[in-house]
This record gives sequence, structure tokens and C-alpha cells, in this order.
Amino acid sequence: MNPIQTFKLFGVDKNLLKDFSTERNLKFTLGGSGSDILLNLDYSEFDTLDIDRLQKEFLQDFSKYIYAETDISLEAQLIKILTIRGAKLSVAESFTGGGLSSLITSVSGASKVFYEGIVAYSPDAKHDRLNVSYQILDEFKPVSSQVASEMCKGLLAHGCDFAISTTGIAGPTSDDSDFPVGLCYIGIGSKSKITVFKHKFKGSRKDITSSGISVALFHAIMALRGGSFDV
Repeated sequence: MNPIQTFKLFGVDKNLLKDFSTERNLKFTLGGSGSDILLNLDYSEFDTLDIDRLQKEFLQDFSKYIYAETDISLEAQLIKILTIRGAKLSVAESFTGGGLSSLITSVSGASKVFYEGIVAYSPDAKHDRLNVSYQILDEFKPVSSQVASEMCKGLLAHGCDFAISTTGIAGPTSDDSDFPVGLCYIGIGSKSKITVFKHKFKGSRKDITSSGISVALFHAIMALRGGSFDV
């Protein structure tokens, strides 16, 4: 057995990882950047029973943050899972402006699973390209859970098995809705179900866009790994 176990985690406080390891006299190294974290745990000083216990404790505390057990990027892990599933992905973007599609298609092998990416930036584009009704756009505003869900539905009606949508306010000022800068909705869906996640990101326009891209990838990976989406 390899005494070193590798995890990629997203969105967890590094101090929690440090506390877990030091409290158990477990050697570790931390890497990665921002919310995307690389963790190596060294079990070389423990026997088999202790290793089994430590692994169970770690998964109990941190499984909701783990997206891979090897050193791999979010986008590469998403492509890997889609390839294994034999599923086609489409993406509809608003505030992320094509950045999500660009990052996904930067991965070798993406052409086997990536069906299309649509940047539906304006309300008219959301209506014309994704069939989001003007009634929903007017009632709930373009930055809303309802619109993120409808954007996924629009994608799923044409050729894909799995969909990601992004709509939000990247700033530096709000739109005519007066919703706060940083408010974003990320839709994840298949023909069996659609789930929308609400976030309030901080920072500059670039920071908010970057956060939205990373979080969308993480939500998509965890949805596919969880097995609750029929793709």
C-alpha cells in the first residue's frame, strides 16, 4: 500500500485540514491555489488498522469537499467523469462570458464529451437561444434561480445529456434589478433533474467571474459523482 494518499478538495478551509492532521500526528502537505486544494496525507508511521480508522475519519469530515483522489484539475476531472459516463455536456453562460466553456475545452479529450457552449449574455439571447420565456425573465429577472433552471432546460432540449448554466452580476455595478454585485446562480442538470445553486461571490469583476467558473465545475463534478443525475 502506498503510504501517501492524495486528495483534491474544493472550498474547504485549509485550517480545518491542518487541524485534522496535526491532532492525529499525521504528516501532510498542502498545495494548490485559492479554493482548489491539493492535500497529501502520509500514513507511513501508522499500522493498517490505524490507517483504516484515519481514512474513515477523514472521509466523514471532508467527503463533501473531495472531487478527486489524484492530482487533477477541476476541468480535467469533469472531462474524465463525462467520458466514463459516455455523456455529452452543454454549457450556457451569462456572467462567465464563455470562460467556463473555454476552460473545459482546454482539456485534451474534451471533444468527445463537449457538445456546445452558448454565451447568452442578454435577456433576448436567453429567450432566442435557450427558450427562456420573457414572462420568467420579467418576473424573476435574468439573475435568478428560475432563469438558471430554464437555461439548463434549453440546453437539454437539444443534443446533450448534462448541462451547466451560469447567470449572475459580476459588477462593478448592478443591473436594473438592483440585486447585489456578486449574486450568482449556477444550474446543473440532466433530463432527470435540475438543481440550482445560489452564491454570493466577492472581489473584482474578474474575481467573481473566476469564482463562478470554478464553483460551476465543482458542482458539476459532485453532481455526477453523487449518482443522483440520470446521465
